[in-house]
Amino acid sequence: MKKLVLVAAIAAAMPVLAQADVTIYGSVRAGIDSLKYNGQTTTGVDDYNSRIGFKGSEDLGNGLKAVWQVENGFAVDGVASKSGSGTGTLANRTSFVGLEGSFGKVTLGNQLDIFSETEATDNLYGPRRDSMGIPFPLYEGTDVFGTYGDGFTKNGIRYDSPDLNGFTAIVEYGAGEGHSTTTGKQTGNNFGARLAYTNSGFFGAYANMTQLNVLGSDKNSSVHRVEFGYDANNLYLAATVQKATLYGDASTAVTNYASFGIADTGLNKLTSHSWAINAAYTIGAFKPSFVYSKRSGVKVDGQSQDWGASQWAAAVDYSLSKRTMVQAGYGQVKENDGAASALGMSDAKTTLTWLMLKHNF
Repeated sequence: MKKLVLVAAIAAAMPVLAQADVTIYGSVRAGIDSLKYNGQTTTGVDDYNSRIGFKGSEDLGNGLKAVWQVENGFAVDGVASKSGSGTGTLANRTSFVGLEGSFGKVTLGNQLDIFSETEATDNLYGPRRDSMGIPFPLYEGTDVFGTYGDGFTKNGIRYDSPDLNGFTAIVEYGAGEGHSTTTGKQTGNNFGARLAYTNSGFFGAYANMTQLNVLGSDKNSSVHRVEFGYDANNLYLAATVQKATLYGDASTAVTNYASFGIADTGLNKLTSHSWAINAAYTIGAFKPSFVYSKRSGVKVDGQSQDWGASQWAAAVDYSLSKRTMVQAGYGQVKENDGAASALGMSDAKTTLTWLMLKHNF
């Protein structure tokens, strides 16, 4: 009798499930790594930004449909406090609701920012514990004055254009929803725009992110990024160049700021240039990759600083199946002496060795 009731309940639910159009997806990633930072070596098992998500759509007629997605990161090693996005809050990764049609797609929620869509020279992985981002190019996500992108735009509204003969565009706005207690200006607002083109394996893109009213001032931090490359016939080549103009309080960002001749104005201007190259080639189940990047031309309030750095990393992917792969790699970042001092590092060289297993579902 109980079996008949269960069968009847499942049969009754089938029409609802058929109309729901829900996809469950995710990626579970864990590895063993050894990180040497400030002369201290730590070896352990780490999560590599695992995530699980749900997405779906509903046909509204006349070429219009509702779209939604809820994605959550988790730490498969059981340590949720490690650095990096992905743990502790529901919908902490790409999560939105919106409308899609011939005009493109408009969505609202917590979404990938413009720079996360513009990382052509980043195809390696790193453990959550690695806050220095050793396997990743130096342009990605942070500078001496703090983070500026390559993450998620909270409280965001985003427009993705349709593909127009290879051209695509993204425009995004994030509401900071805060105010300065001294100036009354709204803070935390940011704006991003991206234009890309793809044709016959060749690609290129320009992206800009601007943070408005930094620290409640009338100054805007702005970062410009250009990437281009080739992806076809098992060969991948890419290059990135970036210029950053960031405002921040050097007295809080740099512990020994006075030794660099920097005045405590409460709002200092940092400019820097970065570039990166990335190459990979697929040979059967193997794909070796190499990335090199450099940060240079750093100035604070127009005064040159020895805050440059160089980075390189090499890795090999081995595909066990279409959904499971192993990656082994080594990377290092070497800060200039001035940059190491500004960041409070006793050892300017940081290295990372890793072996990661990833399964997508």
